[in-house]
Amino acid sequence: MKKKIIVDLDVITVGKWDKGSYGDMARNLIRRIENKEFQLITPAYLLEHLIKWRNVPLKEKIEEFYLKESTKLLSDEDVDIKIGELGIDDNALLIELKNHNVKEEDAFIVMVASIFDLDCLITFNRVHLKNKKEAINEVLKTNGVRTIHIVGPEEV
Repeated sequence: MKKKIIVDLDVITVGKWDKGSYGDMARNLIRRIENKEFQLITPAYLLEHLIKWRNVPLKEKIEEFYLKESTKLLSDEDVDIKIGELGIDDNALLIELKNHNVKEEDAFIVMVASIFDLDCLITFNRVHLKNKKEAINEVLKTNGVRTIHIVGPEEV
């Protein structure tokens, strides 16, 4: 069975913009996603976050990638239904993650990766995600949801 993944905006941004080695790592993952090696699960929240971006050509490339390559786009309603089914307090969970210096948008994708049982969250973000994976997983456990694997594109 194909791995179910969520890919942070930073990976796709680097893949569409950066010409260096990080860009190469990201583009390799993008090719693997385009070749349907994974099931890409994307919350609408990620696409909504793009609205604030000023670089319109880059924003459009990223949005096009997610819309074309996502196996499943999760609406806000899909997320709310899953939260209800699991009986978790999503606000408390998100606040606790933010209290561990996880940015709001990162906290949301952490929660989505956990509650939808995704195999991994792929990111370059060391400051708010990769270097905090133990604390993040402790918060998830404390809140009664599944822990997650947070990896870089090179680790997949």
